[in-house]
Amino acid sequence: MFPDLLINGEEVRVESEFSFGVNSELNDVICNTKLSYTQNEKLLLTTEVRCYFDISEEGSSQLKQQGRIEVGFLRYLATIATGTVRGIIHTKTENTTLNPVVLPPLNLVEAIKSDFVFKQ
Repeated sequence: MFPDLLINGEEVRVESEFSFGVNSELNDVICNTKLSYTQNEKLLLTTEVRCYFDISEEGSSQLKQQGRIEVGFLRYLATIATGTVRGIIHTKTENTTLNPVVLPPLNLVEAIKSDFVFKQ
């Protein structure tokens, strides 16, 4: 985090990356969210958060049968993870010049375009 580099009134660019995984028993889905704030090509803040979502026995069985997680469900998990990241950024930037910089809405349709296919 580099709050001293922030220039008030100039645009802050937010880049986001999402990746997914499953554990070997297929009872956890992992959503890895990486966000970076830049301004004038200088890094202001970067954060990477990994959220684990517990999957029920029935859901785990369905995942094993399908061998994939549908894109709509991935977007749903990423929505929850993004909310978590918002809270973390807000808390970690308290009392810095970066705190007023709000994470804008993210278009998860553009960010996550396909199912997550895994090997069984």
